[in-house]
Amino acid sequence: MPDFYKEGEYDLSGFAVGAVKKDKVIDGKSIVEGDVLIGLPSSGVHSNGFSLARRVLDKSGLSLTDPLPRNDGVTTTVGEALMAPTVIYVKQVLDIISKGGVKGLAHITGGGFTDNIPRVFPKGLGAKIVTGSWQVLPVFEWLQQDLQC
Repeated sequence: MPDFYKEGEYDLSGFAVGAVKKDKVIDGKSIVEGDVLIGLPSSGVHSNGFSLARRVLDKSGLSLTDPLPRNDGVTTTVGEALMAPTVIYVKQVLDIISKGGVKGLAHITGGGFTDNIPRVFPKGLGAKIVTGSWQVLPVFEWLQQDLQC
């Protein structure tokens, strides 16, 4: 992670690993034209977003204790917004899978929609995503706004 670790420093992190029976693998091969794409809401800036968030924070001139620019009347500091706990979505995903019909899964990481969603589609298929059909967290609005300035 550029500009984060000083000489001799390191990071200790955790991760999750799962297992699935071969006949239960959801690999996207059965996705066909007309299938529906759904998404789960993000809980905030997760690990892959912090390189970008640090650049925006430096450029913005704000500190972690400054109020996060937002227009919904809620007061949150930039630091609180950036440090919102990461949700591990396994319970929600398993619940959806148990209902049947899930043909593919995409984990939206640093590459965003354009890098991650197409990986699950069979060749020749894509997705139509209706932007504005979900609520964007204020921290992402701030990041996007300051990134464009």
